[in-house]
Amino acid sequence: MVADAVLVVDAGSSSLRCHLTDFAGRVVGSVARCWEYLDETDAPELARAFDPRACLESVRDAMRELAARDVRVHAVAITSQRQSLAFLDDDRRVLYAGPNTDLRAVFEGAALDDEHGDLIYATTGHRPTFLTAPGKLAWFRERRPDDYARIAHVLPLADWLASDLTGELGSEPSLASECGLLDVSSRAPASEMFGALGLRCPTPPISGAFEPRGLVSDQRLGVLAGVPVVSAGADTQCSLIGMGVTEPGEVGIVAGWSAAAQMLSSAPILAS
Repeated sequence: MVADAVLVVDAGSSSLRCHLTDFAGRVVGSVARCWEYLDETDAPELARAFDPRACLESVRDAMRELAARDVRVHAVAITSQRQSLAFLDDDRRVLYAGPNTDLRAVFEGAALDDEHGDLIYATTGHRPTFLTAPGKLAWFRERRPDDYARIAHVLPLADWLASDLTGELGSEPSLASECGLLDVSSRAPASEMFGALGLRCPTPPISGAFEPRGLVSDQRLGVLAGVPVVSAGADTQCSLIGMGVTEPGEVGIVAGWSAAAQMLSSAPILAS
């Protein structure tokens, strides 16, 4: 076992995985946990939502298991599946945390695309909208108005996990972009677009990629308390960096739950 490492939390589509990597990027230890989902009686058949309490405890349990090994952890880096979201109230209680397989907003997203599709695509670079924050927020506005009125923070999954560990709110650019929260031209929250859609979307400030979000504040995590936490970005984008795809014009294909083919560009390229 190496003496010094980074602990990586990978909140993927199929499972939660945690890894120890040495400073050369080699994985030297791993554990995995299954996701647990809620039974939502008022949601459609294809809806899926994490059990937030079980989700957070699984993350802590996996981190504790790795931290108990003979290793010094210098940082915690968190990546997560694209299009996965958490809605929190003013007290940071979870109103909703859903994976990228949550299809509850098919009709609401289609309605937004019919009326505002050009604006949504020009702002976020993404459609169909049922996969992203506008569609999910529209579903809550129509189906759970009381919860919708209480939404105070909209976060990508990795940013929610980072905020739980540190107490600090923020959103990493690639995560915010994949969730339909970012204006890809200005790299700022897409507040003007959400206003035009008639949706509330309180997004925390966009932080720089790889900037420390804060320190682990949960004393139950033992030796990890006080360790810096970084929201590293969306899993596919992080995979591209790991593959060495770092220059405009280069293409990488990441074959996991999906098989995204992505080309790097120096500026947004929107299809005509």
